[in-house]
Amino acid sequence: MNIEENEEYPKGWKTTCTRYVGIIDIMGFKNLVSRNSHNKVYLMMKSVSESLFYSQTGFGYDLDENDEPIQIVHVMTYSDSIMIFSKDNSKSCADAFIGCISFLSQQLFEEEIPHKGAVANGKMTIDYNSSIFFGQPLIDAFVLQDELQFYGIIAHSSAEFKKEFDTDENVLEYNCPFKGGKGIHKTILPGCFILKDPLADEAIDRLIKSVKKLRINTSGSLRKYIDNTIDYINYAKEELKEYLESNFNTDIGNEQNDIDLPF
Repeated sequence: MNIEENEEYPKGWKTTCTRYVGIIDIMGFKNLVSRNSHNKVYLMMKSVSESLFYSQTGFGYDLDENDEPIQIVHVMTYSDSIMIFSKDNSKSCADAFIGCISFLSQQLFEEEIPHKGAVANGKMTIDYNSSIFFGQPLIDAFVLQDELQFYGIIAHSSAEFKKEFDTDENVLEYNCPFKGGKGIHKTILPGCFILKDPLADEAIDRLIKSVKKLRINTSGSLRKYIDNTIDYINYAKEELKEYLESNFNTDIGNEQNDIDLPF
């Protein structure tokens, strides 16, 4: 068997290549299992699985040269972790990868599921038949998300300086809180920020309410994650508001749906 190709892979995928890799952890999973019935945890994971399906279906496909759908992003779960892989590191794959993660993060927030994650870029081996998954970007993403102290998705340096990643409208630079202090990184915004008109305010406010509800199951120092997340969302909201106001003031004739966000 050629180790670079496998007939069970999505069409056109290689076992080893340079690709985008993301890992998202569901926070407090051990506590969730211990404090809730087995069936309640199962139902929650079912909702996570549905979110994965819709995010991959909605963003994880492109058309090949024959206008046939081809999968370019794959999402999978293992226990309390979600892993996202792109077919390669092309512009189309980067767009699909970011869109998939953005939508997924939005869905997790709506389900009131606390999560944090990171994405990286580099050589990654994916062998589904042998259940072999390894590469530097997976390690980079895991280590970075472990340092993060707010709910959201952050980019490792291997990804954030790629033009294909940096120019995406769902990417926002933010002074992120870490265990050892703060640092400016690119982040992937939840999906509601892609709305290109003032109606985004309503969706963002609902997002903040979902985050605030997480206080019910947290106490003490863990609440800093919630506070930091609200600060992050409010910052992104203000950035969006300032841009929309500036755009309307300078070019009122533009249709709202034609606005491109500066993220």
